[in-house]
Amino acid sequence: MAKKIVFTTFCVVIVSIVALVLFGHNANAQSDAATPGEIPMVNFKVLGGFIIEGVVFSIVGLIILMVGYKVFDVATPYDLNRQIAEENNTAAGIAVAGVLVSLGIIVAAAMS
Repeated sequence: MAKKIVFTTFCVVIVSIVALVLFGHNANAQSDAATPGEIPMVNFKVLGGFIIEGVVFSIVGLIILMVGYKVFDVATPYDLNRQIAEENNTAAGIAVAGVLVSLGIIVAAAMS
């Protein structure tokens, strides 16, 4: 299940970056070019750079979130995986969700 969530998140990030690059630029009504065909509608070098940048930032962000989760797991007096998966401890799940959301906000702010 976690692999599907990570893969879906990764796909959403890539599609968002591509959509931003394709539709986020300003159209020039007048250009200095002699013919309209000389200026490409999409700059694929910029698009490729944004895709690579998004992939790298996504991977780095996920690694930071995993390390933060492990640090929180070590800091707690009980095993979070066992508490959530085997004993269905809702409080432990809410605590982990809060830590992951707060770390995600910090990582997103640091990367922007």
